[in-house]
Amino acid sequence: MKGIKMRKNMNKTITPTVVMLMLLSFSMAVSAQNTTRSLQQCIDSAMVNNLTMKSGRISIQKAKDLQGTAFNIDRTTFSLSQDPTSGGSPDNSLSLSQSFDFPTLYGSRRGLLKAETNLEKSHLEVTRNELVKEVTSLYYQLLYARENIKILQEQDSIYGKFLFLANAKLKSGDTGRLEQMNAERLYNENKIDLQKAGKTYENIQLRLQQWVNTSEFIEPAEDTLPVLESPLMADGFNPGQTPLGEMYSNKQIVSEKNLSVVKQGYLPSFNIALRNQFLIKGFNPYDVDRARFDKGNFMGFEVGVSVPLFFGEQRAKTKAAKREVELMRTQQEEAMLGIRKEYQTGLNEFAKAQKSLDYYSGKGIRQADEISRISQLSYEKGEINYVEYIQNLKSAMDIHLQYATVINEYNQSIIMLNYLQGNK
Repeated sequence: MKGIKMRKNMNKTITPTVVMLMLLSFSMAVSAQNTTRSLQQCIDSAMVNNLTMKSGRISIQKAKDLQGTAFNIDRTTFSLSQDPTSGGSPDNSLSLSQSFDFPTLYGSRRGLLKAETNLEKSHLEVTRNELVKEVTSLYYQLLYARENIKILQEQDSIYGKFLFLANAKLKSGDTGRLEQMNAERLYNENKIDLQKAGKTYENIQLRLQQWVNTSEFIEPAEDTLPVLESPLMADGFNPGQTPLGEMYSNKQIVSEKNLSVVKQGYLPSFNIALRNQFLIKGFNPYDVDRARFDKGNFMGFEVGVSVPLFFGEQRAKTKAAKREVELMRTQQEEAMLGIRKEYQTGLNEFAKAQKSLDYYSGKGIRQADEISRISQLSYEKGEINYVEYIQNLKSAMDIHLQYATVINEYNQSIIMLNYLQGNK
């Protein structure tokens, strides 16, 4: 009867926790229906649905459309003139005139517009690289947060039993209030940690949904927190070959192409006109004798060159364009230096994470398992009391929590290195 009563009291202590965890697991299972996704599925979905990627693709199409403006020729002028005071003079004519820029200007414009299209493509590649990094990072953070919840759930069960025993011993007079307070503290603190872990999981979930542009619950396909493979370290890392480096290179090309276009302003332009003299027989208000024109109309043409004589504005534009080239070159050098430093920092973070992972995946986890095993045997043999048994299990759980943190740090360092190298 006493054993039955103890189990009933124990159920009163643990039941709220078990129910909460069951509800959490159930809600996650229901939400996960038809939404379980692998990392690649998340990335593929983000590539299609992410609004920034959509904007980038539209910008590329816009730049391609603008290439059609390279051969922008001025409007053709058509005029019909009739001067009744000059009779059948050449002023009575139909004229067609057209002006042209210097031929090399059209080629320079086309080169500039193509360079701007390539710049938009490199912008999209930078966005793609950033998207892959963010989705991958959040995906593995989600796995890490879920792993934390699992470990804290195990601790919750242990602390629930510890609190039940402390309460029972306090009532029987076998222990003092201090032990019961300590058990209650551990139980409540773990409860708070578990609630925080749940909110963290929810926040990461929302951020991942934002990048993928979906309102569906995303449940990672993996059951456990995996360790990513070591990245391929490129010998002689070249930041210029990364998406960000290629974008700055294209910016430099655009500035140079723009300078080439601006310099075309020193060149002359051309115009040509065709005129056809004819008489409007029904329109002769002054009765001018036009008999001498009865043999037909007369054709004429005009060719002209517009030569710039004042270069003040053009020199200023050219100087400004040269400054733009210098500015882009400086920004490119600064960006390449920043990428190199960031890559070196990433290598250092990876080396630190790898050392920690090597320790925990080897000696650390073995120690945790050994602590749990020896504690179980010692408790069963009566060599340690229940308090010591719980404390040892807590130490083992702490090692597992730290191990999950180390795996996450290691994975995140690899994700950052892959991002800096272009995720290729």
